[in-house]
Amino acid sequence: MNIAETIRDLFHQPYFVCLLAILTCTCFYIVKNENAAYKKIAWPVFYMIFGACFFLFMATALYRITHPQVWDFTCFYLWGKVAAGGHNFYQPEHLQAVYHSINLPAISYDGFEEEIVNVGFFYPPPTILYFMPLGYLSYDAAIISWTVFILLFAAGSIYLLYDLFLKEYKWKGFLLVATLFFVFLPSLSTVKFSQTNFILLFYLLLMLKYQDKKLAGILLALAFFTKPFMLIFIVFFLLRKQWGTVVYFMLSAAALMGITFLLFGKGPFVSYIFDNPVSRMPKGLFTEDINQSLNAVLLRSGLTTLEKPMLYLGIVAGILSIAGLYILLLLKRRQYDFIWAILLLVGLLIYAGTLSYYAVLLFFIVFQFFDEKKPLGFNLYFNIPIFGIFYYLTTVSVFSAICFLLMVVIFRSLPFFEKLNLNRSKI
Repeated sequence: MNIAETIRDLFHQPYFVCLLAILTCTCFYIVKNENAAYKKIAWPVFYMIFGACFFLFMATALYRITHPQVWDFTCFYLWGKVAAGGHNFYQPEHLQAVYHSINLPAISYDGFEEEIVNVGFFYPPPTILYFMPLGYLSYDAAIISWTVFILLFAAGSIYLLYDLFLKEYKWKGFLLVATLFFVFLPSLSTVKFSQTNFILLFYLLLMLKYQDKKLAGILLALAFFTKPFMLIFIVFFLLRKQWGTVVYFMLSAAALMGITFLLFGKGPFVSYIFDNPVSRMPKGLFTEDINQSLNAVLLRSGLTTLEKPMLYLGIVAGILSIAGLYILLLLKRRQYDFIWAILLLVGLLIYAGTLSYYAVLLFFIVFQFFDEKKPLGFNLYFNIPIFGIFYYLTTVSVFSAICFLLMVVIFRSLPFFEKLNLNRSKI
């Protein structure tokens, strides 16, 4: 094992990642305090951590380009090739024909036919618009183009996190966001697997920024066709009676489906509705360790099965009922930041396809903790241990990290109910 591999493995150790998160937060709080005694020491440490994390992140991206992997880009590339050829990307026979006719890197494809080729496209028809352009390129050109594409969304997400939550701290705030972003294991996994999480985070942050505008409806449509569980955020706009935003969502969704229909005809839509690929997925996909949904946790524990999911459905019904009532209480108090957070956390819990690198979306919540002027803001005495625990958990169990954040968000919201009761008693 060379030095680079040793360093890379070190950044995947839970306690080391936890320590880096704690050090990063500590450095931030020291340098933002004008009278801090250790400011001259904190700045070099802050820069060193940032430099190491940035180097690791970019090295991971470069390694992804120069060392072909089966998962997940090869799936995207095959789907793109099938779509570019005008075939029905939901039909296994079409995927089989294209798979055996294209040039792919000489690597092991164990399980690829069973999990991808014999299943079909996983997502709603308009999602193929992301991958179809890849089908017109060679594999090498496609992986470079796709990696640059998702890195642009990563950069956009970092800027939006800074702009929305830490802009008042200027360069200190940007360093904090970038460092915590780059050291985050799900961020590295997103690059490693060439996944779409940075795209989704970018849409989510823009939705928050423009939540009072109709543009949010267009962004929700784009997010929905990136990952279907994002539809849960329509609840926010319905509860606030933002009918213009809802109409824009429906028109945008219809436009995307119309474009897809014009390009591919009705075949993919018929297949998606009446011959959905989920029915052909190997059962192992629902129980593999990378799956961090509530469903996967229950399946791995043996408490429920795919054939008898009543316990899972009962727990989901309970979660939705309790979350729904709590959201209604928050709505009366106009605590919209908490509603956004709870919708995201509940969506990740109940979506059966939540994988470990989806934790990138949790940045949407945790960076709000640094803004003490906002309802979700904490002071340094809470934030430093919270981030240490959070980064540790996302390295060992994203499901546990989601549950932890749900408890933190609920805990933080409780004082707002007490304030309301105090105001009523005064009246």
